[in-house]
Amino acid sequence: MLRLILLLIIGALFLQNGAYAAALGLNDKGVTVDGGTMGKFTLEYPELQLKDGKTLKVVEPNLAGKKATLKYANGGQLEVTLQEDGKVHFKFSGLGDEVKSWKSLMFIGMEYIQGGKWKIGDNEARPFPANKTPGGHFFQANNAGTLTITSFDGKNISFTPPPFSYGQMTDNREWNWAAFVWAFFAPFNKNDPQTTITIKDGVAVSGQTTLVDEFGQLSAGDWPGKVKNAEEFKGDVESEKAYYAALKTPTLDKFGGLPGGREKYGLKASGFFHIEQKNGKWILVNPEGNPFFHTGVCVFNPVDDYTLVKGRESSFAWIPPYEGHYKSAFRGENGSDVVSFHLANMVRKYNEPFELEKYQARMIERVKKFGFNSIGAFSSATQAAHRANFPYVTSLPLDQWNGGIPRLPGVHEAWDPFDEKIRARVEENFSKSVAAKANDPLLIGYFLVNEPLYEDLPKVVPTLKGTHAVKRRLVQMLREKYPNIEAFNKAWETDFKNFDELNDAHLIVKTRAASEDMHAFSGLYFEAYFKLVADTFRKYDKNHMLIGNRLQPGTANNEQLCRIMGKYMDVFSLNYYTNAVDKDFLTRLHNWSGGKPMMLSEFYWTAPSQSGLVGGLDVSTQQERGLAYRNYTEQTAALGFVVGIEWFTLVDQATTGRWFSGFNGERANSGLFSVADRPWKPMLEEMAKSNFGIYEVWLDGKTPFAWDDPRFAPKGGAIRSAQVPRATGPITIDGTNKNWPGVPPEQITGKRLVMGSTDGGLEATFRLCWDEKNLYFMANVVDPTPMQNKQTGNALWNGDGVELFIGSEKVGTGGPFLFTDRQILLSAGKREGASYIANAPQQTPIEMIVVPGGDGKSYTLQAAIPWVILNVQPKVGQELMFDLAIDDSPNGDMRVRQLMWSGTAKNSSDRSHWGRLKLIP
Repeated sequence: MLRLILLLIIGALFLQNGAYAAALGLNDKGVTVDGGTMGKFTLEYPELQLKDGKTLKVVEPNLAGKKATLKYANGGQLEVTLQEDGKVHFKFSGLGDEVKSWKSLMFIGMEYIQGGKWKIGDNEARPFPANKTPGGHFFQANNAGTLTITSFDGKNISFTPPPFSYGQMTDNREWNWAAFVWAFFAPFNKNDPQTTITIKDGVAVSGQTTLVDEFGQLSAGDWPGKVKNAEEFKGDVESEKAYYAALKTPTLDKFGGLPGGREKYGLKASGFFHIEQKNGKWILVNPEGNPFFHTGVCVFNPVDDYTLVKGRESSFAWIPPYEGHYKSAFRGENGSDVVSFHLANMVRKYNEPFELEKYQARMIERVKKFGFNSIGAFSSATQAAHRANFPYVTSLPLDQWNGGIPRLPGVHEAWDPFDEKIRARVEENFSKSVAAKANDPLLIGYFLVNEPLYEDLPKVVPTLKGTHAVKRRLVQMLREKYPNIEAFNKAWETDFKNFDELNDAHLIVKTRAASEDMHAFSGLYFEAYFKLVADTFRKYDKNHMLIGNRLQPGTANNEQLCRIMGKYMDVFSLNYYTNAVDKDFLTRLHNWSGGKPMMLSEFYWTAPSQSGLVGGLDVSTQQERGLAYRNYTEQTAALGFVVGIEWFTLVDQATTGRWFSGFNGERANSGLFSVADRPWKPMLEEMAKSNFGIYEVWLDGKTPFAWDDPRFAPKGGAIRSAQVPRATGPITIDGTNKNWPGVPPEQITGKRLVMGSTDGGLEATFRLCWDEKNLYFMANVVDPTPMQNKQTGNALWNGDGVELFIGSEKVGTGGPFLFTDRQILLSAGKREGASYIANAPQQTPIEMIVVPGGDGKSYTLQAAIPWVILNVQPKVGQELMFDLAIDDSPNGDMRVRQLMWSGTAKNSSDRSHWGRLKLIP
């Protein structure tokens, strides 16, 4: 019986300033819970798990006050209603027999590392893991029971999933995403499709007294540079004068560029920053005509160091008084609600109020000592920057707040270039703010927006109503392509009477033809978007550069987008967070963009154990932060097309989270300076080595610094290839070699480890052969804990087994999956026939067998992969993209390591490093 009694106890949580009751709501993603000082949570709407292994997410959420009506692609529906007394009622309908279970999940912020605990069922409460969890999952169990989250001060929230639910806690840092995730999988019974989530107030338990000390530092723990008393600030003033004075810096030109570079490299002095190509290298040239490798610092004025104090006053040992000496440390428009402990410490230190001009002048003087030469994104350049001739970047007035450019619903940071009102607003905005800076020689160039998720356009635009111009333009394109509505219906597998119905229809991309249509439409969108921006920009500014959309790698991994952007942008910008630099990936984007220069516009590393802060890519020490920077900066500069980088940020984020995200804000050790206004010296001294020597690496061919650390060594290497002979007779899937050709097997050793800390004794050999019906596969796997896999469907990768990556089109072309690419998951568990085909329109059973080895430490997995699911008609000489992963789990609950034949751990989203197969007689 499906009965979700999801008991969420959100404390009466007695604060010093009174009791708090959780506030519930509904949004497009799920049930929202405002837990006050515990932060905000969203329990996402159920994802349906079908019996054939496929999953279905909500595709059409319609909200009306306290009720949400949600639709699924199979015609099913879910009604969610907020009732009295904190109850949330779920009612499923129209789901039939195909649904096996459903999944819901909730993200939990990394702030819970700061004294928070978690408890599931009758298990003992444990601290949230301070360090990344190998394999990602740190709890998995059937019939898991209640999850209780407890904050540093003893407040708690409890969630009770339905009986017999499978519960899981995951540390997403394993995949470079700083968040924890709680998920449960509940059984479904169509005869009882209703359930109630009950949300009640709880009672606080005892906890530590304060989270943050009087200087804005985490109260618990100690590290080099942590301030112990206010008297230390007075000593800092004099000691830092001596420290900065002793730093030796190279001589630079007026704008921070390389003196004499104009003559040495034959560059032009245009009076503005521009790009030139010399000897196969791209060079960013400053107004004097000298090379300028942009070493920028983002957030160069107080922003991320502000934090919200109202409503959680008991978290702080001391809050500066609003009136009087510390008033300048508060964010003016927010009154006494938001304060920067960093600025309060500077008021203590210099015994004067914060003033932006003086602040920026001091910070410019400091960062120049370490070789940083410009102000990066999310900053304002004051007159202090102009007096210091300190260059800066800025952004076009395309934001939705001050710029008044509304976003498309469901696509992050994307707007509608077909909407005439928006086009007029772009013109109006540019005529004012862009024209005003057209003659500023310190301005390097303009970013557009930050991290748009254009990959969602093909999924979202077809679902919009015709009130959006972008949907009407899609329908226009479809009218122009298809001779009649019958032809469209056949291609998209729909049943509309005429094209007019498409305007308000919720269209779903489920066929190859539909996928190709949306690819074509994405091209129309990108062309309209970037042409509008570039043409309007050049009307008002012919002197400066357009430096791109600060794309994330997953968005940038799109040849069509890169090629169209490259037509209109002067520089391609990428927010590139990584440990090992993937030079092949960056080179591919560069080539796709038409060979445009590149700026790596956001990245940082943190040292949680030496800062008390959490989140981001982490290393062990402050010096390692500097070594990571050196590896990143020099390895990319040596590519010949990267012309600059931007470190995020100037000052660490607030210990209790940056202010504009309320109680859930990011709180990372991202800064060059701490909340106590102290430079992270071991890091900065390493950074200076690269900043001072960057021109030798960038322009003169000096070998770049490479950090000898396995985390920062690129995985992959040369693309591997193999020949696949025809079977010598009928193949029987029985675990034997009968009628298999006698060619040597391919080997995968522990050196091919792409995920996990050690190989754990895992290795494998594999063979392939073919006939007219199937591609046959057989692997012999050495595994000390063999055949452990409790997963099903698209989660089979999370236990022992094999993953095959096969592509039949555009062999040798990198980038994201094509429509016909397949990722085939084969379980090594004891259940027969456990397979799943990712990226397939429908599931097809795969004949397979798993045979245990006689030594108890190995197994053989054999399978016949039908050519039909690969969209291949086999013939001698046929070439395919191919790779193979061996997954290992000691208990079947979660994967802890992975070996890969040719590619990398990114194989499931990027085909660039897959190997090659060739069919031979």
